[in-house]
Amino acid sequence: MNVTELMAQVRLEMTGNLQKDMQHLADVAEDVRREPNAEELLEAVAKFAFECMPAEAREQMQEMMMIGDKPMDQAFRAASTLIKEEKLEEAETILKAISDKIEKYYENGDVKYFSFRNPFEYHMYRHFYPDDTVFERAPYDFMQYLIAYGYVLIDNHKMQEAHAVLERAIKFNPISADAYFELAEYCKIGNNMPELLQICRDTLRYCTTADRIARALANVGFYCYMTNDFQSAAVFYFESIRFRPSKAVEYELQDVVRRMNTFGMKFTPPTHGQTIDAYEKYALTKQPNDELVNLALMMANSAHDQQRKDLEGLFLRTAYDLTNNEEIKAQMDALAEKIEAEKNNAEKG
Repeated sequence: MNVTELMAQVRLEMTGNLQKDMQHLADVAEDVRREPNAEELLEAVAKFAFECMPAEAREQMQEMMMIGDKPMDQAFRAASTLIKEEKLEEAETILKAISDKIEKYYENGDVKYFSFRNPFEYHMYRHFYPDDTVFERAPYDFMQYLIAYGYVLIDNHKMQEAHAVLERAIKFNPISADAYFELAEYCKIGNNMPELLQICRDTLRYCTTADRIARALANVGFYCYMTNDFQSAAVFYFESIRFRPSKAVEYELQDVVRRMNTFGMKFTPPTHGQTIDAYEKYALTKQPNDELVNLALMMANSAHDQQRKDLEGLFLRTAYDLTNNEEIKAQMDALAEKIEAEKNNAEKG
């Protein structure tokens, strides 16, 4: 879909009711994020939404969502480009402006905002925090913006500021592993082992993919190594590689084994019981997290009953990413074939 086609469709769908139209445009923006040309489509939708607003509302939106003459998401993309070019001081200036605006308008009011990235994260939050029901979706992915700011602050050696920013990032999406990972890097650089262990506990509770599980377990291995528990370090590095092979983690495991050998300790691949004991020793959630697997399968069944094949596919994919279970893979493949068949039938008329 190109911009002309999208905007022609959007204009036909306008009702004249500002509140309904704004919500519809937000839904359209969410839908087009999956398109290959999502960036230009999102920009067109945002521009049209801005034009639809009354003058007073436009002024308020400009104050809340613009960084200079750019919408916040465009300003963030500019900062991301600067980060890739290693122009970190310039990136910090833009990200600080974004951070200040987020803090002023989205953190200190009566409304709580979250930046859940997909429906499963939303259901995860409702599962873990069932009593927290009053919140709004943030207009942008504030967690991602603040993670990037924290990363730049760390690289620019502003450690205390970085810690505060990363704590804020977590509040916008407390069930995503991503912000916890950046905070873990902060702790490793600052040699803050007690906080690192707690962050690892939090991270493992919310990991939904094998690569995230592997990274979190490698962080636990680092913690154990730094606290001279070499046997547990080897177990967690080994467990990390089991979820996602990594040359870097293999080197870390080899280094631990060398250290063990100097103390007359021998390492063999851990048994299932030894692995469970290591998880329990540090009060960690065993991986994959059965609680998340069961939630994903429950949500997939619910989506199936509601004939929401898109959501059913997302939830099945989450369960498969956690388990690598072939039965779940077969369900995913069958669903994909059904969706393709329905699409072909619709195109034939």
